[in-house]
Amino acid sequence: MRLVKVNTRRLKKEFIELYYRVYARYPANRDNFDHAAANFLYQKDSFSRNCRIEPVLVSDGGQFVARAILLRHPRLDALQLGCFEALPGQGQAVDLILERASRLAGEWGVGTVIIGMNGHLTYGLGFLKDRQDLPAAFAGAYTPEYYPEYFSGRGFAEHALTTYYADTALFNPSQKLLDHAYSGISYRLIRLSDLKREMEILGDLFNKTLAGTRFYFHKDIRESYEMIREIRPLLKNENIIYAMKDDREIGFVLWHPNFNELIPDNRRINLQLFFLRCKLFGRSIKEFMINTIGVLPEYENTGVSLGLISEVVRRASGVYRGGETCFVWDDNVKSSRFCRALCKNALRHYVVYEWRLGGSRTGGAVPGRNRATGGNTAMRTTT
Repeated sequence: MRLVKVNTRRLKKEFIELYYRVYARYPANRDNFDHAAANFLYQKDSFSRNCRIEPVLVSDGGQFVARAILLRHPRLDALQLGCFEALPGQGQAVDLILERASRLAGEWGVGTVIIGMNGHLTYGLGFLKDRQDLPAAFAGAYTPEYYPEYFSGRGFAEHALTTYYADTALFNPSQKLLDHAYSGISYRLIRLSDLKREMEILGDLFNKTLAGTRFYFHKDIRESYEMIREIRPLLKNENIIYAMKDDREIGFVLWHPNFNELIPDNRRINLQLFFLRCKLFGRSIKEFMINTIGVLPEYENTGVSLGLISEVVRRASGVYRGGETCFVWDDNVKSSRFCRALCKNALRHYVVYEWRLGGSRTGGAVPGRNRATGGNTAMRTTT
C-alpha cells in the first residue's frame, strides 16, 4: 500500500473516478460533478488558486482505494483534509493520509488539521452520520455511513452539525413576532443584472455576519463573486433577499430550489445537461434549500432572521412543500433553538473532526483507532 501525490493528468482522472466508484452503491447520491475536488485539481477559480494544495491517492495492489486533498488557505490557520473519499475497509489507507497530513502541517507551519472541510464552509462540510437513504440535497454534503468510523476514537475533537426540515404549511409564527420582525425593517431582492456591484454588498455581509462561525474565514470579493457567478444561471432575483434598515443592508438569506431533484439516481450527468434540465423542468421541483442566512451582530435579537425566513416562505408557499436548512453547529445554541422552533424536525446529522497537533507545529504521530477498520499492513509513501 502506498500514497501517491496527484501530479499528472492521468492521476487527476483517477482521483475523480474514485468518487464514482465509492458512490456506485449509493442510489441516493446525486452527481454534483465532484465539484470541489475538480476545482482544486484544475485550479479553476481564485479561491483554489489562493490555496496551497497537495492532492493524494492511496494505491493498494494496483487499485486506488482512498483519496484526499490536503490544503491550506492563507486566511485559515489550519490544514484541511478535504474532498476525502475511500472504499470500505480502508483503515490503513486512511492512516497513510493522516500521516501525510500531519507531516505537511508541520512543513506549512500549522498546528491543526480539520477533517471533513472542503476548502470553505460554503463548499460543503462534514461526514454524514445518518439518513443515507435520503436523496442528497443540492449544496449539501452526502457521504457513506462508514466514514466516521475512520476518524472516531482517535482523540480528535468532534464537532456535530444538523440540518432541519421546514414544512411551509406548518410555518405559523405569531403575529406579534412577525410585527417585531418587520418593525422598521424592509426587505429587497438582489439585482442579479448588476452582480459585481451586488457582490460587494453580499460578500461584505458574508464576512461580517458569519465571522463568529466555527472555521469560517474571510473571503475576498472576487472569491465570493466567482462562487455566486458559477450558480448564476440557476438563480432568480428572489433567491437572495436583503434585510434593510435606514437604507443599509443588515442581513441576507440565500435560498434556492433543491436542484438535485432533477438529477437521476446516482447517474452521471454533465454540467450542460444539468443546467438544461433546470431550465426546462425547474417548475417541477417540490423542495427548496435555505443555503445561508446571516444578520449583522448588532441586529441579531431584533427579529430580522425571522423576517428573512418569512420572506422566503411567502415566496415558497404554494410552489414548494418544504425546505431543508443549511447545517447548524449543534453547540450554536441560539441558531439551533431558532431552527427547532421554526422547523420542528432535525433531518440530517454530520460530524467534522479537529486534530490538534500541539504547539510545536512539527506534526505528530497518527493516533490509533479504538476499532480496526481493515486494510493491509504494508505501507509506504511515494511521490
